[in-house]
Amino acid sequence: MRTANDLMLTIMLGGLGLYFSVLNGRGLLRYAQFRRVRRTAVLTWPLPHPRHFALQLVLGVVSGAVAVLNGSMDRPIHHVFSQAVMALYFILIVPLSTRIQVGFYRDGVWGDAGFLPYARIGRTAFRETPDIVLFLLPRGGSRPLRLPVPPAEYGAVRKVLEEMKREGLVQTPERILGL
Repeated sequence: MRTANDLMLTIMLGGLGLYFSVLNGRGLLRYAQFRRVRRTAVLTWPLPHPRHFALQLVLGVVSGAVAVLNGSMDRPIHHVFSQAVMALYFILIVPLSTRIQVGFYRDGVWGDAGFLPYARIGRTAFRETPDIVLFLLPRGGSRPLRLPVPPAEYGAVRKVLEEMKREGLVQTPERILGL
C-alpha cells in the first residue's frame, strides 16, 4: 500500500520528468532550426550567458549524480528519469542555447523566443532605455519576439530593418504622425 507521501512524490517527479522532457525536445528542435539557418546570417551577435549559468551547470551535475544514485538504489523509474532529463537540460540544452546567435538572417529574425520569418512580422518597435530592445509583433497577435540589441549594433540593425522594409520583406503599417 502506498502512502500519501509516495503518491505525492510520484506525481511531482512524473510532472518534473514530463516538463523537462518537453523543454529538452523544444531546445533540441530550436538548436536544429538554428543550425539550418545560421549559414544565411545577415547581421548577428551572441547573447551573454544567462545570469546564473554556472549555477545551472552545477545543478545539472547534481541532478545527474542523483539520477545515478537513484538508479543504483533500484528506485522506481520515475525517480531516475526525472533527474536524468533535468540533468540533460542543464548540462546540454542550456549550453547549446547559448550558442544560438540572435539577429537578422536571410529569411527572418532570430530573437529570444526563436525564429520569426519576415513575412510574419506585423509591427516593429524599439525600446531604447535602459537597454535597446527591438520588439517584433507577429501577425495574428501572438506574443512579441524580443531582440536585445547591443549598442554597437544599433545603427546596423536600423539599417538592415529599413533595407528589409524597402525590399518588401517586412511589411508593417505606416507610422502614425511619423512615430
